Amino acid sequence: MDIQNHYYGHSAVFALYCGSRRLRHVSGLIQHGWTVSSPVTAQFGDFASWGPARRRLSWTSSSRGWSPDDAGNFFSDGTPMLDAIGAPYLYLLDAARANGVVPERTDRTLVLPLHGTALLKVDGDHVAYAQMVRDKEGPATVCLHIDDLHNDEILDAWRSAGHDVVSAGDRRDPQFIGRILWMMSVAKRVVSNRLSTSIMYAAVSGADVAIYGPDFRLGANAAADPGLVMRDLWPEFYEESTPQDVLTKIAEAELGRGDMRTPQELSRLLGWESHTVVPFLEYWASGPLTKAQTVLGLKKIPEGAHATEAGLSPWHWIRHPLQHLPSPLPKLPAMAAVEPLRP
Repeated sequence: MDIQNHYYGHSAVFALYCGSRRLRHVSGLIQHGWTVSSPVTAQFGDFASWGPARRRLSWTSSSRGWSPDDAGNFFSDGTPMLDAIGAPYLYLLDAARANGVVPERTDRTLVLPLHGTALLKVDGDHVAYAQMVRDKEGPATVCLHIDDLHNDEILDAWRSAGHDVVSAGDRRDPQFIGRILWMMSVAKRVVSNRLSTSIMYAAVSGADVAIYGPDFRLGANAAADPGLVMRDLWPEFYEESTPQDVLTKIAEAELGRGDMRTPQELSRLLGWESHTVVPFLEYWASGPLTKAQTVLGLKKIPEGAHATEAGLSPWHWIRHPLQHLPSPLPKLPAMAAVEPLRP
């Protein structure tokens, strides 16, 4: 139905888990990252007017940051908007462990700084953070987001401090999540300056995790930045004395370990028990039109949706049209732990 269903290899993981030989369009929306607020506003806001026939598939039903019982998570007729299915990363991690293909850990630290996007730039001192990590961890492996890799100042800041820079690739690359699995599996310790999806992945993968460093800001709307909210709701991740097994348990809940589905249940929720002609047409036609209408302010979105993008003009989207338009679905890869890319 929308390109976000195929971000980071999520649809590929689900297709393989359900026994499909190809990627398929989804009759609904798949949450594509861990959120501090409900995915209804954080990720699905563009499609707020689309009815119950299109499922909103969240990772969990037990986040500290939001509850599925909140009023904003229901349609006007009282139907719940969200069906929890568990994060795709958990399915891939379980499969890799069951097949004995998880890489062995090394002593090296992995660092994932808070990243920007094509629309939103990060305001922060990468030079200072790179040196802080060098002093505390020694030479580390630093995974930069694909958009930050195109920023020479950010890239040089980490390389100049003696760190090895890698990438998980473009977010539409179906092997993205396999590269993340590799990095989370080989790193003994995973560090970031912000609680994020990657820290949750590291915790459930068995790595030690730590959060420290300069408080980067994402976008111009500082009031919408969730950094302080994260510290209040998940203080355990910011306290050095918290046992790692406690963090693992929290991450399991936030990623929806208890909400994972059987292949049959997941196929039904994804709309894969029948043809996907309607989701195909929505993906190529009505979905992009709906998103264009929200960008232009012609369609109402829920309060709080796109909060960090407040104040951006439509020109910010138009400057990067290919990042927001649909593209042919890639071939289904062999999903496994994959070595990261080196720029």
